[in-house]
Amino acid sequence: MESKVLTKINILSKNLIRSFPTSNHDNDVDHPKDYKLSFFDQIALQMHVPCVLFYPIKYSTFPKISIIHEQLEQSLSKLLTHVYPASGRFASDGQSINCHDEGVLYIKAKVDSQFCDFLKDAQKDIDLALSFCPKIDRSVSNLSITPLVVVQVTEFACGTGLALSLSAEHAVIDGFTALKFVYEWSKVSKMGINIHSDKINCFTFDDFGTIFPPTSDNHLLKRVKSPRDDHYHDLAEMVARRFVINQSVISKLRENIGVVYFRPSRVELVIAFLWRALINIYRRKNNGRLRPCLLSVPVNLRGKIHSPRYENSFGNFAIEVPVKFIPGETGMELQDILLLLRDVIQKANESFVKSSDDIYSLASKFHEEIQEWEENEQVDVCMASSLCRFPINEADFGWGKPCLLSFGLRRSDMFWLYDTQCGTGIIVQADLKKDCMDMFECDEDVLSFTCDE
Repeated sequence: MESKVLTKINILSKNLIRSFPTSNHDNDVDHPKDYKLSFFDQIALQMHVPCVLFYPIKYSTFPKISIIHEQLEQSLSKLLTHVYPASGRFASDGQSINCHDEGVLYIKAKVDSQFCDFLKDAQKDIDLALSFCPKIDRSVSNLSITPLVVVQVTEFACGTGLALSLSAEHAVIDGFTALKFVYEWSKVSKMGINIHSDKINCFTFDDFGTIFPPTSDNHLLKRVKSPRDDHYHDLAEMVARRFVINQSVISKLRENIGVVYFRPSRVELVIAFLWRALINIYRRKNNGRLRPCLLSVPVNLRGKIHSPRYENSFGNFAIEVPVKFIPGETGMELQDILLLLRDVIQKANESFVKSSDDIYSLASKFHEEIQEWEENEQVDVCMASSLCRFPINEADFGWGKPCLLSFGLRRSDMFWLYDTQCGTGIIVQADLKKDCMDMFECDEDVLSFTCDE
């Protein structure tokens, strides 16, 4: 779909935002000048990952854009006193972050399109959101000078809306960390920079670099650049679309699975439904032949381990769990796919409660299994990431909550799940190769179980 309303985005300025001067009132302390990266940081994909939040603006409550930028910059500066690694840079050895407050890059931009016109198109073609992501030159030669966090704030014509994009270095900042960063920033922006530090429910900076030290296993590290990335970019155009699965549809899905020994969560139901539909699409592409299919499911370890200190840990603290569909071993009914998904994830969760050595071994095992399957050209590969229960819909910087969200860079077949505004339904952002998307959008099950928002 080609937009008729989105024109070129003009970059107005770029500047670095550093941490707010500390005060005794805030009870701030000197931060370490070095932040060690962990095994989980090391095996994360080495790339910047953006998210974009779109805000409609009411003329009666919206101050001048210059005041908005000042509010955002000051609140970001205040937050950085509590999230010091985000303002740092990679050390030359790539094993740690130099925390000398080099700053977060803040970009001001403007687009000559009305927000309501853009929103009308973007509801159907979420790829339009990519234009609002900052362009980042992330090469090995300039890693030590590349900001770990880049923000771009784009004003729509006549002050009708704003796009706020945050792009974070995945090798340091996982999805939980990035979304919590946005949420805490919005809280400081709305409440004002005089907010007491106790009101900022920020991160703990556990010594993961020591608890989970980096590995020297070069074979294990091959996957930090997915082996299929170049193949996808060379041979397939990636597109994204939004689908809404409301509470009544989720109830209908629950009825359709029949009798099972557990009550599936809405996330389990939706992932199983989407994965089954995509496996059928892959089968159609392969002339009716079912192939093995790998579903990678990132699992946030915060809250899975019986230690309160890890619940707000900064950095990467998640494991990608491989769920393997093998024709002949698993049926193609929704119940079959759901049971496979539940069995694998539940066993993984049970393993997470053990010692840190067990988690380290399990993460290494899963990482190698995913790598092995990804390298097999006879296997279909996809991912499903749930952002449900993350407070990203509540990110109110002082002018209301976002009405549209976009995630990622469209690099591989992937489903992003997040809550509807009411919190009972699920919005799905599907990133698929164009030929798959053409079939997915027309799939009878997808059409019958999704709706317009």
